[in-house]
Amino acid sequence: MGFGGDHLPDKLEQKMNRYREAVAVAAVVLGIVFYSGYPEGSWPYIVILAALQIYLHSGSVSIDDRSYISLGTSAILPMILLCGTTPSMLISVFKGVYDGIKYQKAWRRTLFNAGQFALSTLAASLSLEKLTELLGSEGWGLIVAISAATVVYVLCNIGLVRFVVAMAKGVSWWGEFKTSLRVNLFSSWSSGFIGIIFTFFVLRYELLGLLAFSALLIILSWLLQATAEVGAERALRKELEEELIIDVMTGAYNFRHLNNWLSEPSDEAVSLLFMDIDNFAAFNDTYGHAEGDRVLRLLVETIEKSIREGDHVIRYGGDEFVVFLKGMDAEKAKLVAERIMDNLAKLKDPKWKEPITVSLGIAAKPQHSSDKRQLLLFADQAMYNAKNSGKNNIRIYQADRDSA
Repeated sequence: MGFGGDHLPDKLEQKMNRYREAVAVAAVVLGIVFYSGYPEGSWPYIVILAALQIYLHSGSVSIDDRSYISLGTSAILPMILLCGTTPSMLISVFKGVYDGIKYQKAWRRTLFNAGQFALSTLAASLSLEKLTELLGSEGWGLIVAISAATVVYVLCNIGLVRFVVAMAKGVSWWGEFKTSLRVNLFSSWSSGFIGIIFTFFVLRYELLGLLAFSALLIILSWLLQATAEVGAERALRKELEEELIIDVMTGAYNFRHLNNWLSEPSDEAVSLLFMDIDNFAAFNDTYGHAEGDRVLRLLVETIEKSIREGDHVIRYGGDEFVVFLKGMDAEKAKLVAERIMDNLAKLKDPKWKEPITVSLGIAAKPQHSSDKRQLLLFADQAMYNAKNSGKNNIRIYQADRDSA
């Protein structure tokens, strides 16, 4: 985890750099103070766990600036138990340096990441050592000690990182810490739980267990990355698809979206509102097309405030708009139409000589037709009847009155 300070004021950047340097220095000093040497025969474990840590860290998936998904925590406790405090801190430093080189981070950020990884590892190691002395190094005592040490690692890691993030954002560290802890709760504790299982597996099967479980974690990390890539591709595809069906100028759906809806078979009850802005051509001639475009955007905003979240506003063309009201009959749709017109009446501008009004037609499925295209035609006909009846009013389709 890390955070950059690009385009920040010089004083704030200097303050953040001092903090980063302080964390790195603290890691060096405390590493010397708590030097533990290298356990006999630990080199195979050190090499394997160093490679595993780097791979798992590289496989972290960032969601946003606060949340991420990683299996890195799962290897912390086995590393401490098998390699000891000092080798574990050095592996953590190596992981931080590797991260800085891979992502071409500034040297202070690289030092900070290396330092905070090492300090978090040291805190977890000291916690494990003290708790096993108190609770024992077997059975439930060891489970509690390992679980608590995992919590200490997570809290220390998040706390150190969120401090520099809070400085960059100009917010309170405690608020930033709590938010990050909440959004990363599932990821961090899930990884920690896997680490507890990993630890007991290694204690039982030693080097063979380490190799087998490491292979499992590598596979899980690969699946995590693959899932994230698929999710990102789907999100991008959805975004591109939405761009194709969104009217750029107003933000409403466009005719393409309407045509897709018309082509899809559905038995769902729905009412259509078909509306046209009254005297819009004269408005454009008087105030200009830029002001006319503004009115179109204001109309869409007003409609969206007047309907439910699942209802859709479509720009049919020019100053004509269609609204889908799912699950509504014509009478209920008329109440929505009245709300839209009431809200439109509140739109005022000193330069407008006349208020913005619409003529609005309503047709409902299956009340008036079960055929979507015919339903749209009926709503259009009702709208023209409203316009021919003096404008700024609402008409529900009636076959004997609105038929062409």
